[in-house]
Amino acid sequence: MLGLLVVAALCCASQAADQPNILFIAADDLGWNDVGFHGNEAIKTPHLDALAREGVILNRTYVQPLCSPSRSCFMSGRFPFHTGLQHIVIKPDLGYGLNLSITTTAQHMKSLGYSTHIVGKWHLVFCSKQYTPTQRGFDSFYGYYLGAEDYYTHQRALPIPVPAVQLGKKVVVSGLDFHRDTAESYSNVLDDNGTYSAYLFSREAINIVKKHNASAGPLYMYLPFQSVHNPLEAPLRFLEMYSTIKDKNRRTLSAMVSAMDEAIANITQAFKDQGLWNNTMLIFTTDNGGPVTQGANNWPLRGSKATVWEGGTRGSAFIHGFMLNKTGYTYNGLTHAVDWYPTVVSMAGGKVEDPEMDGMDMWPALQNNLTSPRTGFVYNIDKTGDVSAIRVGKYKYIKGNPGIGGWYPAPTVDLALEDYGDDGEISADKGPWLFDLDVDPLEKNNLYSSMPDQVKVMEAQLAEYMEGYVNDLYSQHQPDPKCNPDLFNGAWSSGWC
Repeated sequence: MLGLLVVAALCCASQAADQPNILFIAADDLGWNDVGFHGNEAIKTPHLDALAREGVILNRTYVQPLCSPSRSCFMSGRFPFHTGLQHIVIKPDLGYGLNLSITTTAQHMKSLGYSTHIVGKWHLVFCSKQYTPTQRGFDSFYGYYLGAEDYYTHQRALPIPVPAVQLGKKVVVSGLDFHRDTAESYSNVLDDNGTYSAYLFSREAINIVKKHNASAGPLYMYLPFQSVHNPLEAPLRFLEMYSTIKDKNRRTLSAMVSAMDEAIANITQAFKDQGLWNNTMLIFTTDNGGPVTQGANNWPLRGSKATVWEGGTRGSAFIHGFMLNKTGYTYNGLTHAVDWYPTVVSMAGGKVEDPEMDGMDMWPALQNNLTSPRTGFVYNIDKTGDVSAIRVGKYKYIKGNPGIGGWYPAPTVDLALEDYGDDGEISADKGPWLFDLDVDPLEKNNLYSSMPDQVKVMEAQLAEYMEGYVNDLYSQHQPDPKCNPDLFNGAWSSGWC
């Protein structure tokens, strides 16, 4: 018996020695044209650019149009229309979230011997403690639960329903949304009030790296930044870097991107200082396209955040690290947010065996520059929102309401966004839409009328997807006044749903 235990211990130690540390960074609302590695010389992201160009730039990686759905993909490996999270985002007064029966990425990584930590934005519900990060596989959590908040005060004001005696009325309430580990532990972060979140998150990530005991196993850190989601706020020294940009939103957004870039540089330096960098894989992605009315930019792609156009769903992303057998190039294979779960597990030496998993293991393809095993995916299927959009090979098919679909140039030194006129208006063509994205990545030439046979192929694939459709949870829940932070000492907290 003792011999078996020794063999088991040696096996585990050997496995741990071969496993990489994994740093998974998710930016919030970062547009296609908001980084230097896509050719925008006006925006200053030197550290991200260097990491991207030293690694592999992912040119055709897709995300969901909004943040909660994408984060559910990262954590579950399932398309949101399979989990009921396809309609808009999870709001703080609604008591639902990512199904508790789903094993999250963090839970799987823990089973592989990883130390697991999340620093930043959760946005996968908090109304009950069992939905919060430390109950979903993370050893520690430092950050916030809601979709947005003030970058300095970490407060969020929102209209919520008042008790049923005043049915239909709402009142605006404000509460602190900043926590360590559990929803009740907000008192130990009150000293962080007044500090910009990118500074706080980089400080926390660095502390985790410094405390990490590599001999006890590898590190998995999920780092979903608040940056660059609204409200648009940035430290003065970064704003001064863009003082010549006329458009205020674009000026501030650019400063926010540069602040995040510096934070990431500081975190990666900590990995180097601790001797961990040469055994670390870094993944960087946005959660959705940029909101063009709030300073972000997706040029030359069509559309904005919250739309199924390419500008809302084609994400800025790259991968970097010692396990890549080829680096310094742009990978053009298809990947999707649901793929990160099985890919990260595969990178760690594990395997996902889940028949309900939509994600595909991209690690062999990314590691060796092989053809992507993915040939199609679902942008979104949302009956409540009246939109369906899918990809089959090079073709994209959209039915219903995809959202406003213009082409928005980036505001420059001389011009503000409003100076460009009506570039944001959708054309007279009301769909459905069929595009050949290999020759028309900007979605300008609707082939729906000229390719009826291909439309039939797309309709057949959509019908097949619809067989697994799960009705959205948003429509099944009513706003609950018990979420009021006034009932929890002024903080957005759990325990009410």
